[in-house]
Amino acid sequence: MNRTLVVAAGLCGVAVLVVAASRYAQPATETEARSRSWMQPDPLLPSQPPARLLAISDLPRLDPAPTAEAFIAAIDKSTRAGCNAAVVTISWSALEPRPGRFTLESLKDAVDLQRGRFLFLGIQVVNTTVRAMPADLASQAFDDPEVLTRFRRLLEELAPLLRNRVRYLSIGNETDIYLSGHPTEADAYSTFLDEARRHARSLAPGLTVGTTLTDAGALREEFRDLFAGMDAHFLTYYHGHHGLDGAFKEPETTKRDLLVLAASLDPRPIVFQEIGFPAHESLGSPEKQATFVNGVFDAWDELGDRVQMMNYFMLYDFPEEFVRGLVSYYGVTHETERLANFIGSLGLHGSDGHPRPAWEVFQRRGNALSTASSQRRRSEPTDPPSHPRIPATGARTPFRPR
Repeated sequence: MNRTLVVAAGLCGVAVLVVAASRYAQPATETEARSRSWMQPDPLLPSQPPARLLAISDLPRLDPAPTAEAFIAAIDKSTRAGCNAAVVTISWSALEPRPGRFTLESLKDAVDLQRGRFLFLGIQVVNTTVRAMPADLASQAFDDPEVLTRFRRLLEELAPLLRNRVRYLSIGNETDIYLSGHPTEADAYSTFLDEARRHARSLAPGLTVGTTLTDAGALREEFRDLFAGMDAHFLTYYHGHHGLDGAFKEPETTKRDLLVLAASLDPRPIVFQEIGFPAHESLGSPEKQATFVNGVFDAWDELGDRVQMMNYFMLYDFPEEFVRGLVSYYGVTHETERLANFIGSLGLHGSDGHPRPAWEVFQRRGNALSTASSQRRRSEPTDPPSHPRIPATGARTPFRPR
């Protein structure tokens, strides 16, 4: 996929929590956020989790400005389509805007909205092309003792949430893109990530910890080595050719390509933090998007619980004004129309709320998955299988950017 489109795909995920937190009608107070009651076990969750978790980035329509009821209605809509999980992302800088001062209100709002769902939490230390760290640490090396200590303290602040509510913790979003642009920082980031994983697992032993990569980055040898100590493969996937042409693959190859991707990775579990396909006629089409969604579920049925969770991006298109704001935020000065067409057509509904053909496919396949998972839980009341981490290979191969 064209680099600009890859960057946009990862950064779009940031908007989900930012918008939800800023538009939610009854935001948490600082006192409520610090009470930690929202970090306690969720009584609405089943005692035995399904082997496969389904989510969709289910923001409501953003124009007109959504009410609290609109957020709840969008979540109910996705639940009726079989969704039982959610992705929540937030930057380290948002959680710690001043040294040692944690601000958790936005995170509490997002977690409260997703009661009854298994959670994937992404803490963005890097976010695709940029650092997302507290301002006073932004120029420090990732393995600087102060950086390591401060992130440990953040994890300790979130410890009850990580133990009780979060199933997957991603530290850094599309880290491969950031490190490709900053190759001298790769070893330091790997040290930081290893230390962060170790501490997170000491606070929440059942937590699955990793960092999110693009599908192309996950296949690069240098990243396989850097992140071999993580518990799972966290991926973003938009079925695109990686190169300057920015073309998307034909959706008829979706199943085959996902099976090839899984076979090319080591046997750790796979989680798709984001997966999607544009419906704009210049990049795809509504019909091609429907074919893509069907292919995703076909591949998942064959891969089974090797893919433990999938989050489709997204329920509704962003409105035009919001897309223009995102393009400006990214600082993109070329291919802006193409980028806007991509960002603005990933939804399974248009920004006007009209469903695309892919929504019917998603509902049908999501409900079939939910039914199959429920039957499996009743007939096989056992814990899901564990997967060993791939041990580090000793001395690392020097990082070689492409």
